[in-house]
Amino acid sequence: MKLILIAGAALLASTALANAEAFTFTSKGTITNQVGAPGPGGTPTGASFSTVESATTWASGKKTTAKGSCATWSAAPGGALSVNGACTLTDADGGYAASFACAPMDKTNTVAHCWGGLTGTSGKHQGKSGTVSWRTTQAADGKSNTAVGSGQWY
Repeated sequence: MKLILIAGAALLASTALANAEAFTFTSKGTITNQVGAPGPGGTPTGASFSTVESATTWASGKKTTAKGSCATWSAAPGGALSVNGACTLTDADGGYAASFACAPMDKTNTVAHCWGGLTGTSGKHQGKSGTVSWRTTQAADGKSNTAVGSGQWY
């Protein structure tokens, strides 16, 4: 359940824009607030809010950093996904948003694979779109997570 509450945080704090250039990233998300309640049939449901910081390496070798905020919430019960989420981020080139989904990779829901879309919202990112995917791992204390991933702006 805790990964559900922080999976988004690790993401997407990842990208500065280059024209159709691929990138890799590492990031850390830290929970700033969370809520939870019993859901349908007593299944736990919840949401979390996190701050995110990331380091991106572009195919060209350029390195950039980004900071932002994410919200994640429980996916519908009974499906293959554990969490849905959205982030807004800013780097030196402007702002962008990400929407994503994650699927748990272990029974404790502390590791997940996530994927989603990027939408540029300001600066050099304005009007651009992209894709991103990553693996997120929850910290032992359940209050933060790290992610390693890749993507591309188009």
